Amino acid sequence: MAILETSTKTGRSWLNESIALFKSSASRCMLLASVYVTVFIMIPSLPSFQLFSFIAILIWPIFMAIAIAMYRNADNKTSQKLGVIFTMIQPKISPLLALGSLFLLYILLVNLLLNNDIESLVGMTNTMDKMTNSQAMAILNKTLPFLLKLSLALIPMMMATWFSPMLIAFNNYTVGKAIKSSIAGSLQYMLALGVAWLLLTLTIFSLLIIAGMGIMILGSVAPILSQLLMLIMLLGCLLLATALMLAFQYVSYRDVFRAA
Repeated sequence: MAILETSTKTGRSWLNESIALFKSSASRCMLLASVYVTVFIMIPSLPSFQLFSFIAILIWPIFMAIAIAMYRNADNKTSQKLGVIFTMIQPKISPLLALGSLFLLYILLVNLLLNNDIESLVGMTNTMDKMTNSQAMAILNKTLPFLLKLSLALIPMMMATWFSPMLIAFNNYTVGKAIKSSIAGSLQYMLALGVAWLLLTLTIFSLLIIAGMGIMILGSVAPILSQLLMLIMLLGCLLLATALMLAFQYVSYRDVFRAA
């Protein structure tokens, strides 16, 4: 019981500190979030940019090192130009790319293992011109196990990469030691990380509901304007969630590996 109470307190503290850190440098945080969403979510999802998704995975650790360095500067109330930050982590580019390569191999392995499930779901949806209730239930029965398998497959990767880019860039860890330490730190603070993630998700979800209700009221007066505002709201919430996630990643790294 004491462990749960301590973990809950730590998780709440991390979220509060992440929000405070975001407020202290909101424009810079939103700029970083915009780059993250564009490079790692939007561009790889475009049909003609599938090859770029592999490049995005490779360079993700480098971006994380730069982003966390900027959050650290905001936390310490110091200012560094992007060129200075890049010069600082330049000696670590090779191990960061190696981490990205391992990340890419893991993604490909997961995709290979789940390929039959993916093809089955795609085939079911492509052959349905008008979905009946029985067909919808069939897709649901296929989707839920797939999502469970995908979640279980991605959890080890998330644990391995949550702290490792920063440990390589700032703590001079080797790739292997960084991965092991990231997994160990994630396991040790699993409850606190879970609480912070849950609270962050609920915060963003609450904002979506409140903003959505306002837009629905406006939609009864100006439907076209409400559609535009809905898109802006969704993008804004995605950027805010990303900015807070990066802040949370920095705060948890700072506290878990403070001694290191």
